[in-house]
Amino acid sequence: MVVVVGALLLGACTSSSGTAPTNATAGSTAASTLAAPSTLAAPTTLAAATTLAPSTLPPTTPAPTTLPPTTLPPTTPAPTAPPTTTVPVVEAAAYTVLDQRSGAVLASSNADTPLPVGSLMKLLTADAVYATGDPVKIVTAPEGLVIDPMESIIGVVPGQQLQRDTLTRAMLVVSANDAARALAVDIAGSEAAFAEVMNARAAALGLANTHAVNVTGLDADGQFSTTNDMVRLGAYLMGNQTFQASARQQSATLNGQTIEATNDLLRTYPGADGIKTGHTTQAGWCIVASANRAGRRIIVAVFGAPTEEARNAAATSLLDWAFTQ
Repeated sequence: MVVVVGALLLGACTSSSGTAPTNATAGSTAASTLAAPSTLAAPTTLAAATTLAPSTLPPTTPAPTTLPPTTLPPTTPAPTAPPTTTVPVVEAAAYTVLDQRSGAVLASSNADTPLPVGSLMKLLTADAVYATGDPVKIVTAPEGLVIDPMESIIGVVPGQQLQRDTLTRAMLVVSANDAARALAVDIAGSEAAFAEVMNARAAALGLANTHAVNVTGLDADGQFSTTNDMVRLGAYLMGNQTFQASARQQSATLNGQTIEATNDLLRTYPGADGIKTGHTTQAGWCIVASANRAGRRIIVAVFGAPTEEARNAAATSLLDWAFTQ
């Protein structure tokens, strides 16, 4: 029997279809009902430049023929794009753009439509694990953790002993289904029983359009969420420093195997610090993405993009637009 305590170092996720959004809205201000455990500091406000009144020369003093050169203070570069209320057109079934600090929804499309979400459901799994507590409890991995050889796993060996927090990081960073199932069995006795724990957490957090059937997010009848619910859950979890540390990791290692995170934005988007990707046949390509610039965090949820590239492009375009608002 192998005991691994805190062995996980650094992650990936799951698997496509979607339609272009319609009825996009911008500038709504529905504040989040989920209070983040920590308060982000407001960015420093720059003092406005002082306007100097022109000096008046006595009429008897002749104006100099040559004016001395004026030295201007350095100027702040203009933003890359001017503010605009025109929301980018993206290839996705639904999306929501949230300013975490103000709680304002800046733009959305089909945001309250329940849809399959793939491994984004693991965000609710993680929240339920955190709520259970005892993160350093040793979990003995049971048999039967892998159902489909093609699903996302990290390679937990039956009988292997790992801390709950190690399994939680594996689930978040590389979307490890085997880690998620091990946690479910340890905490609730079975995956189905733990799904009910997740649903109780969803109700407590006010996620009225979210329902779990399993802990992995694999396609199942009656399992769904909305971009409004997922962006709010993401904002809530990003107030947890332990979750933040996992969400921004770019790879994970267990049993000598290193797996890279499938959240490409962590490597390509300036300021990206999470959160989770998902992909199944019914869900298409999904993401809850977070980026932080100068103390301002924008969180975007995108569901049902037709390809991984379209998902990344949609999240990038919506983040870029949001930072100009």
